[in-house]
Amino acid sequence: MTVRTTIVFGGRWFAALALAVVTGAGAAAAGPVDGLCAALARQAERAEGIPPGLVEAVALAESGRWFADDGTTRPWPWTITSGSDSFFLPSKPEALRKVHELRAQGRSNIDVGCMQINLGYHGHAFASLAEALEPASNVAYAAQFLKKLREETRSWARATAHYHSRHPDRGQAYREKVYRFWHQVQGGRVVEQVPTRLVGRPLVAGATPPLPAPARLIAPGRPATDRHSAPGAIPVLRGGIATLRDG
Repeated sequence: MTVRTTIVFGGRWFAALALAVVTGAGAAAAGPVDGLCAALARQAERAEGIPPGLVEAVALAESGRWFADDGTTRPWPWTITSGSDSFFLPSKPEALRKVHELRAQGRSNIDVGCMQINLGYHGHAFASLAEALEPASNVAYAAQFLKKLREETRSWARATAHYHSRHPDRGQAYREKVYRFWHQVQGGRVVEQVPTRLVGRPLVAGATPPLPAPARLIAPGRPATDRHSAPGAIPVLRGGIATLRDG
């Protein structure tokens, strides 16, 4: 997500949603980490009245990782993207280290987590980098942002496009990609491989690390001291074209 939009989020509201997501995902805590983003997305959809499967489809478009062992694509919580470079890291500590490494290289256009929150445009909404990368906080913020865009545009299709870019062509291409994933989510199985350029050593899909402990909720809203912005920067667009459905 790279859109630069000024939206004021109520800290109390956001905390309530993130807490609901963490609590509701308790059942998912016993499952593998590769199902965590999707479980949190479904919780956020129910909590916010977002059409079922839409937040999960956005997560797939943003951080979808192909698992050859079962032939499916699932969003990955420890995904880091900077420009055309994408990294699927095996754990949160390694993802944090990758962000610090990219910043040390002078990069500021960095997207993190399940929903690929851009740290330049949205990092100020979180108390820390660790919180921005925390799956529950990452998904809760993205769901709130998507709902605000829906209120602004009066259309889930336009809100989905604006989640990525307000540029008409880039937004439309992104919306089509998300809608294709949405149709697959509604069908119960995402089997399309996402053609993402993976930089660094590839990971074995079957070597899934243990699920982290439930998120410790820290209400965002405090200003970050390391905020960097990258006006006009657009992350790599993954995926392809789908049939459009407005509304």
